[in-house]
Amino acid sequence: MIAHPAMARPPGLLALLTIINANSILAATMYLPSLPSLSRVLGVPADALPFTLMVYLAGFAGGQLVFGPLSDRWGRRWLLLGGLVLMALASFACAYVDTLELLCWLRAAQGFGASAGMVIGRAVLNDVYNRSEAAKATSVVSAALALAPIVSPILGGLVEQFIGWRGNFLISGGVTFAVVFVLYFRLSETHRPGPSAVSLLAGVRRDYSFLLRSPAFLGFTLVNMAIFAGLHGFNAAAPAVMIDTLGLSPVAYGALAATGSAGFFVGSMISSAFSTRLGSIRLIDLGVVCLLVGGCGLALYSEFFGDSVAAIVVSRLIWAAGMGLALPNAVAGAVGVNRQALGAGAALSGFLQNVGGGLGALSVGLLPAGSGLAMALAYAGTTLLGLAGWLLSRRAAARSLSED
Repeated sequence: MIAHPAMARPPGLLALLTIINANSILAATMYLPSLPSLSRVLGVPADALPFTLMVYLAGFAGGQLVFGPLSDRWGRRWLLLGGLVLMALASFACAYVDTLELLCWLRAAQGFGASAGMVIGRAVLNDVYNRSEAAKATSVVSAALALAPIVSPILGGLVEQFIGWRGNFLISGGVTFAVVFVLYFRLSETHRPGPSAVSLLAGVRRDYSFLLRSPAFLGFTLVNMAIFAGLHGFNAAAPAVMIDTLGLSPVAYGALAATGSAGFFVGSMISSAFSTRLGSIRLIDLGVVCLLVGGCGLALYSEFFGDSVAAIVVSRLIWAAGMGLALPNAVAGAVGVNRQALGAGAALSGFLQNVGGGLGALSVGLLPAGSGLAMALAYAGTTLLGLAGWLLSRRAAARSLSED
């Protein structure tokens, strides 16, 4: 077992990294209740404003591929602080835009900076913990990420009502700067790279090639991709099914959709509590079983009994609990496959998660809108793909963890 220096774990590090990651989710979506106000202020059609979310997510995904390898090459601390400063400055600037084009550029910069917190934060956890401990710490961060989507629309609505649309961006920038201030004084460098005989681009190509040829990395990452494909596919299809087909009000749909985050929170807490006793492989096994029960169970129910709100909610709870069990352990496993390139592992696994989510949403778009069975079959399909990838690579993943 590799010893990790206690001196590299300042008090409150996990809390700070949790705030950073939750804030990136809030920054992405908290302003959405203010879109009508933004439409009036900027003088653009309301249907043009969702593009501001897309460019944030694009910057967030692309930034991971940049910050991860650079942190392996140059160290974590200054890149993390620099990325967060960029996020904070872009957040403040978003509050004073007067054109849609400028807002899109600033949102892309905001997402790019936020990605440093996500990808370098994961690498830092793997710097200071072994992979079993890192999985437990990641479970705590994941629990906060599960709560962020619940809090985001509520907080955004309150901000819009009492402060106005600018308040969303000012709050995001203020929280980010506060974290930067604390990290500057409390976070020491957790990774001191030695001299490299190869160029930066050659090193990035080497590290990514190693990971993409690693059965262990592919096993962990395919589970993650399947989870995100199911998550975003369900989120894309569920409103049409539950509101248009089953007749729920938007408010009722929102309340029931939040149960997924509750299931994820419970699964993450169980993962954190039992990570030492059960180990990452068994927790991923248990998580994959829950994913199968939730996804395939809904497809079978829809086929034989038709669409049902109760069946969708129950299957969603079980599936989301499986996500909470599997995801933290699969993330920590993927990041730590190559301990000499933790940043590259965090970057590539995070990027491929987003690819999986995009493919999941795209696949649902090819199916009949409003069909509960079509949604359930897509949901089940992602779990079966995740199961296949995990079974093919499980032994290699276990060997990889045993070498830690």
